[in-house]
Amino acid sequence: MFSRWLRWLVVAPVVLFVLGAILLSCGGGSSNNGYGSSYSGGGGGGGGRPPGFSLISIVIADGAPPSPTFTPTSTASDAPTPTKTPKAPTPTLTARPTALPTTILSIGPDAVPTGGTVAFNAIGTFVKPKQNKTKLIDITAGSFTLWTSSDNSVFQAPLSGPNGGIYTTGFAGCACILASSGGVSSQFVPIGVYTPVDICPACGPTPTASATPTATASPPGAVPASLSTPAASGRSTGVLMWAFDAGSELRGRIAAGIDGSIFFITRDGMLHGLNSKGKEILRRNADGSSPAVMPDGTVIAMTSGTTMAAIGADGGARWSLEIGDSAGPVAVTDSAIYASAGDDLVSVSSGGSLNWRVSVGRVKSAAVTPDGVVVGTSRGAVTAIASDGGVLWTLQPEGGFSGSVAYADDVVYAGSAGGGVYAIDQRTGSPIWHVNSAHAVSAGPVVAASGAIFAGSDAVYRVTTAGQIQWQNLSLKPGDAGVTALGYDGVFDAAKGDVGAVLTGDGRSVWTARGFGRITTAASSPSGMLYIATSTGRIFAVR
Repeated sequence: MFSRWLRWLVVAPVVLFVLGAILLSCGGGSSNNGYGSSYSGGGGGGGGRPPGFSLISIVIADGAPPSPTFTPTSTASDAPTPTKTPKAPTPTLTARPTALPTTILSIGPDAVPTGGTVAFNAIGTFVKPKQNKTKLIDITAGSFTLWTSSDNSVFQAPLSGPNGGIYTTGFAGCACILASSGGVSSQFVPIGVYTPVDICPACGPTPTASATPTATASPPGAVPASLSTPAASGRSTGVLMWAFDAGSELRGRIAAGIDGSIFFITRDGMLHGLNSKGKEILRRNADGSSPAVMPDGTVIAMTSGTTMAAIGADGGARWSLEIGDSAGPVAVTDSAIYASAGDDLVSVSSGGSLNWRVSVGRVKSAAVTPDGVVVGTSRGAVTAIASDGGVLWTLQPEGGFSGSVAYADDVVYAGSAGGGVYAIDQRTGSPIWHVNSAHAVSAGPVVAASGAIFAGSDAVYRVTTAGQIQWQNLSLKPGDAGVTALGYDGVFDAAKGDVGAVLTGDGRSVWTARGFGRITTAASSPSGMLYIATSTGRIFAVR
């Protein structure tokens, strides 16, 4: 009997060890297949990140993308040298057919004709420093590879997935293209588009295609001398930093904290919190449409249809308060939380006690002012309320309130269903000026840090603080997600046609992209990050 137990004491550990080794060799010991939870690049039809490797650079090659069977290579030794960075190998590309049923055009030195498609190819260099190994992987069609263009009318940025890297040419001109993933980006590649001679005899001879495309040569007659490659903005380059899949579409807005963290509520009734690197730091049940973040980092959200709560970093409620049927907070300061509850606006102290309740109509938009808060409501009015609950003034724009309200430098800006933007004296409620638009304001107004005012109607408008329309862009009409002011002289436009675009205060396009899908909401943070949410529940962080 004793010898039988002794045999089991010896055999059992050996069996367990062998089973563990088999599981590890098959990848069964990791829930993420060895790819690492923090990885945001690769994937898709072109391959993904090998276990233990990290992306360090991306190179864009002109011409047809490489074969899906492109084999990563390594020029580094297998000897472990932790302090030495492997040298990146040179990609060897082989042609493959395009994923679109169109003919890929021959690329000249830096120009292509209008009316077709052009394929580019992104090769990522991955390293495993401790083992001094380097691999090249095609990430052209990776699900986390973002392709952008500096001018959507010249080169329309491609969709993600199997269409990654395939641009559609538009009007003649110059544009820069870029591929990025996980905070790593390629070099900017300037490309020109010209009108072929049979369409435009005055444009000069059709340039001859070059076997080796370059980014600096100018083919004769290809692009007018007056059209130069636009300078890229130093503040927004369209680089994808990370992406997160929440598994369900967002119910409402993204709330951004001062440290780069973000919080949002999905349709499956979950409150999510992500840190500045895209790692989930909070997940708990919640109600309502949108949360808010106080300056000290406390998250305010509805924990039931009628209960508001302050939620700490551990996900626990610090306090809760019954406020009535509510979609959640609409604005916060360091001492007060404002929320819409039915037709009332309620104010709650930072400690969780009810300050006051005022009937104004269902709040559609709100902005904090030095005196309290200003709201645009379903009753079609813009109303300013003092911090003690007193109504300061009410203004009814022509056709009623529409879009959103914003505040900057003692001026309240509001959209109108009758068309146009109102500037209102924050202290008196008197209109300062009103500029017209062809249709109702559906997006904005929003105010960038520089003071630039942006609004969307039949076009994207840039309005000066003096009430003059500086420019309008008819090609990027805002969609349901509207416009988002950025932390400098710029705006993000979630345009119709699944296009996302960043425009500067002078109307220049910094970048455009179509790889996000249908954008449902967007937000910017004081840290300079742009957060974009889509109908599939994915969140993209772009800098």
